[in-house]
Amino acid sequence: MFTSQLTTALAVGLGALVAQVKGHPGHGESFAPDLTWISEDSTLPKVVILSAKGTILSASNYSRLDNINYGSGPPLSVEHVIGNVSEVLSMAQLAVVNFPVVGGSAGLNSSLFLNISQYANRLLCAEDSDISGAVMFHGTNTLEETAFGVDISLNCSKPFVATGAMRPDTYISPDGRSNFFQAVATAISPAARDRGGLIAFNDRITSIYYSTKTNANTPDTFKAIEQGNVGVFLGGQPYFYYGASLPTGRPFFNVTETKGDLPSVVIFYGHQGFDATLMHAAVANGAKGIVHMGSGAASLSPSAREAAAELAEKGIPVVTVPRSVTGTGVPAPNPGPVIYASYLGAPQARIMLQLALNAGYDLDQVRDLFESPLRSAVYEQTPNNVWFYAES
Repeated sequence: MFTSQLTTALAVGLGALVAQVKGHPGHGESFAPDLTWISEDSTLPKVVILSAKGTILSASNYSRLDNINYGSGPPLSVEHVIGNVSEVLSMAQLAVVNFPVVGGSAGLNSSLFLNISQYANRLLCAEDSDISGAVMFHGTNTLEETAFGVDISLNCSKPFVATGAMRPDTYISPDGRSNFFQAVATAISPAARDRGGLIAFNDRITSIYYSTKTNANTPDTFKAIEQGNVGVFLGGQPYFYYGASLPTGRPFFNVTETKGDLPSVVIFYGHQGFDATLMHAAVANGAKGIVHMGSGAASLSPSAREAAAELAEKGIPVVTVPRSVTGTGVPAPNPGPVIYASYLGAPQARIMLQLALNAGYDLDQVRDLFESPLRSAVYEQTPNNVWFYAES
């Protein structure tokens, strides 16, 4: 079916070529992508599609009702999606950059988001760049992780929009096509600038910084549960609820010269009877930092807190986040060995800690990175917290 559509597209003058990243250069190597634009109108804004595959490019050999074993079918191309959503070419010119991904998104590591970030910075943030924004295709299993890493290492205000699909393209009602159209509509929208990275998914727009995958099966999966949606799509176009602003405490890390993988950070799930010796074992195995998912408001057991203190003496940061769906732990007035993240989930805290360690942050700098938004809100002297100063 797509072959005939592409033939028709070519007949009316559309270019159709994947902009291959030459040799997929590693971090810090020369950058000279030969982008070719798929276009009906050369005056339209330009959007680059950074493809890391995922369900949006998947198909099933079994049935149009199969949304379980759809990896069985032959992989699709981004051009296939464009061919099935030709309306997108009435609002943008598109170029495609494919990133090598082996297996599903659950098997990825930091090298992918570093690679995507470096390309996105060069494509979008150069002074002479005429590209309006970028859309990233990614498997939904770890989309939030790759997207978060790119978000806090992208050094310009242009929209970076992540999207994907929960249903394969062969499903009776695939969601990827709509998500793709809406992501491009967001990437060209001037109102999408200066907001940090965004996720366009299932008719809604959320902040990458606060978003997580909440359902393993259904299309309405990406949510910022506590912070809410940034906007919605009406008639295929983005409508933003609020003026442009960045998430509280969102940092920036320069990774343009970073090569190889980031320092190892391990996530532990705190539970009754948690074996705190595992924290020491992780460090002995090469971990440079630990993220602990604590019960309640990111609480640690006595043995885990003791282990955190021992590791802090060695310069190993232990960052704690709630294992609850949302919320945060609050640090004590005086800094302690355990570092509290400000409304970040464990995957996001892990990536932020990796980037901080890669940048050479010491323990105090890591603590300030994670805790400063909470401390300024809770402990700065204001009429609302005069109780604290009266008692301290």
